[in-house]
Amino acid sequence: MKKILFAISIVALLFTGCSDDDDNNDPVPVLDKELNGPVAGNVILDASVTYSLVGTLSVKDGATLTIPAGTTIKAKKGFASYVIVEQGGKIMANGTAAKPIIFTSAESNPKAGDWGGLILNGKAPISGGGTATCEMDASVVYGGDISDDNSGVLEFVELLYTGAQNSETVEHNGLTLDAVGSGTTINNIYVLKSADDAIEFFGGSVNVQNLLAVNCDDDCFDVTQGWNGTLDNAYGIWESDYTSTEADPRGIEADGNFDGNYPDNAGQSNFTMKNITIKNASSFVMTDGIKIRRGATATISNALLIGGTASDLIDMTDSKGDGNTASSINLTVEKSVYASHEIHANGAYPNVAIESGNTGASTAAFAWTGYNFPSESTVELNGSVVNEMTLNALFTYNLTGTLSVKDGGVLNIPAGTVIKAKKGFASYVIVEQGGKIMAKGTASEPIIFTSEEASPKAGDWGGLILNGKAPISGGGTATCEMDASVVYGGNVSDDNSGVLEFVELLYTGAQNSETVEHNGLTLDAVGSGTTINNIYVYKSADDAIEFFGGSVNVQNLLAVSCDDDCFDVTQGWNGTLDNAYGIWESDYTSTEADPRGIEADGNFDGNYPGDAGQSDFTMKNITIKNASGFEMTDGIKVRRGATATITNALMIGGTTTDIIDLTDGKGDGNTASSISLTVTNVTKSGNDIKANDTYTNVVIEAGNTGADTSVLGWTGFTF
Repeated sequence: MKKILFAISIVALLFTGCSDDDDNNDPVPVLDKELNGPVAGNVILDASVTYSLVGTLSVKDGATLTIPAGTTIKAKKGFASYVIVEQGGKIMANGTAAKPIIFTSAESNPKAGDWGGLILNGKAPISGGGTATCEMDASVVYGGDISDDNSGVLEFVELLYTGAQNSETVEHNGLTLDAVGSGTTINNIYVLKSADDAIEFFGGSVNVQNLLAVNCDDDCFDVTQGWNGTLDNAYGIWESDYTSTEADPRGIEADGNFDGNYPDNAGQSNFTMKNITIKNASSFVMTDGIKIRRGATATISNALLIGGTASDLIDMTDSKGDGNTASSINLTVEKSVYASHEIHANGAYPNVAIESGNTGASTAAFAWTGYNFPSESTVELNGSVVNEMTLNALFTYNLTGTLSVKDGGVLNIPAGTVIKAKKGFASYVIVEQGGKIMAKGTASEPIIFTSEEASPKAGDWGGLILNGKAPISGGGTATCEMDASVVYGGNVSDDNSGVLEFVELLYTGAQNSETVEHNGLTLDAVGSGTTINNIYVYKSADDAIEFFGGSVNVQNLLAVSCDDDCFDVTQGWNGTLDNAYGIWESDYTSTEADPRGIEADGNFDGNYPGDAGQSDFTMKNITIKNASGFEMTDGIKVRRGATATITNALMIGGTTTDIIDLTDGKGDGNTASSISLTVTNVTKSGNDIKANDTYTNVVIEAGNTGADTSVLGWTGFTF
């Protein structure tokens, strides 16, 4: 008992510092391992001791807490475990690159939110002037009129697993800076897994340099209440397994005044950030890359946003007041996409721009943290998408089996994403009725589906299949050729299966049997509400594209050296294919019995000639080119009740049996068909136009120009 009482009395003595009778003010070393309560006077910790923070450690007015390099402080789990420096107090945390000061959780399996964090309260100005009370302790005030107020030094400090919560609206950040003045030195800070923001500036004029924020639940860098300092060389990252419990996590969030409730206050936030990187290596959607609102004026230069999806890349709007139009933001975006806006603004922001060339933060400055900055890696992809899944263009995805987008599921694939498929029939992507694929590539960053093989070949993997609810011939539904449990068809002509834009499908067409094989792109009863344009199919082992009924329209399609037909139609398709170019290259050969340029059936396999709703489609601005020595069965084959309207079609080169064939043992093409075809340097072994009846509007004539190849330049294909 005497031993225990002695220890307690020592702690009490050391945290009150020197007595009033003491003439000197030398720092008092702390010998006990537990930290808690007020610090009055000058107190110095011992780097050889691992300290336990068992409650709130408050550095009072006039006191100084000195933490030497190499000190580790482990906090007991809970909201009350935090360090707070009050006005007039100082923390002197002078770590080094070799011996950083570490604040962390005492838990054996630490997690974000285990303990509070570090809070500094200064006397620098806040918006509206005067003072405010600290969010964590209403008895502690911050604010004043001393811009160069000095709350001490934080150098080479790690704050790990912070952000403990008292309620949904009261939670710690990693580092909270309340009206901290420019006389305070803060540099080389590492915040890992804060359950709220990594850092938040509540007014003040403090400058911070070299800040690394990893997997913080809310914002990487948060500003409010009139901060007017500079953040220089800051890197915020969400790793691949990141997720958030917050409503609106962002890269940068900046308010001019507190919560936007004081728009008329003088001294709104007017801050500088430079050399900034925000990286989203996860599938979690960032609310905004940068959000400037509520009267804040931002000067942000050499900023870089990498990877992931954000609702808005830059958002200058808010219901409580937009960002100041004097703001200046220079942001470079790499492999990041936006769901809503590139720059969301209600007014003119002449100096807010997204442009190339920025390099962001220097990661070399963070070597002392030991953090391994992730490089691009491979992520396995298969199974079912039942809700919303968002891929990340930073990763290369390995399609190791069937990826099924179920009813109600949404698969978001951002521009620049590469998906490499394992060899085999089962490697394919299928969108079921009610599911959606949102594959929004761009000309400069297309979405690429390809084979993972070192020497890829046609037929290495399956392909992409969309199943919709639009009508098919005969009405009702049918089952998908690749998966009999998946149905397609219905009565929703404008059904929406999503978006395919600037998508490459390479080395598709894997075969299960001689009659069951994938196409590059299979469209089963896909509705006109679906957007499909700028598609490149290269070396499919079956058709490049096949329409099984539906009413979807497709624009700008390039099909190169596909084993069977360039463009195939069946089962009642009634949409439009506009600007399509199909080519067999010089080394082309086929394993198929009857490869064609265009093949069109009215009903499925010609077995249902009495069905209502036979194919009645339009193709315009079409080129079919045979640069090989292989003989094409037909340039255009329309049969089995199909009605074709084909205009400005051009056939170039090679040999074909029939240039146009309108006959078939299971029924000829509809005599209402209209075809205008120009033929250049084509040799036929059969007929110009093979027909059993009169087709008044089917002609071979001069003057057609075919597809516009200039819009297909994004593919990199050399025509």
